[in-house]
Amino acid sequence: MKKSLCATALISVLSISSVSAAEWTSGWAMGTTEYTINDGNQNELLISCSDDDGKYVQAYATIAGQVYSSEKDPGFNVILDGTEYTNPFDTYCNVCGQLFPSFWEHLRTAKTLQISQRGQTVGLPTTGIDVIKPLDHPENTCRASW
Repeated sequence: MKKSLCATALISVLSISSVSAAEWTSGWAMGTTEYTINDGNQNELLISCSDDDGKYVQAYATIAGQVYSSEKDPGFNVILDGTEYTNPFDTYCNVCGQLFPSFWEHLRTAKTLQISQRGQTVGLPTTGIDVIKPLDHPENTCRASW
């Protein structure tokens, strides 16, 4: 009986672990939409989009436990399907804002995703990346400052 209970508990834990495998998620709270992927190895990309006027897309990359913000130098780079984008969530310049929509569309359809900073590059899963809504979707509050 004890072996049966232990086996059942182990199967339950394993099934929960496989369900919670690294997959993109989205959420909304207090006027902010967030998209995130965390590989469970201290590497994460978090995209935050407020619906407040005057607030724009911002993102945080965690690489080997070190957090980088798109709003603070040096920011971080995103590599999608081999194409590198330099701090693409920093949209506080005219050119940066103009480049953001094409980056966003590429992000939504990427087959491979890496984040990079200070000589470190890590890959993140793209499973479930389609939770990221198009910029023109009514539920998407992500926008560039320009």
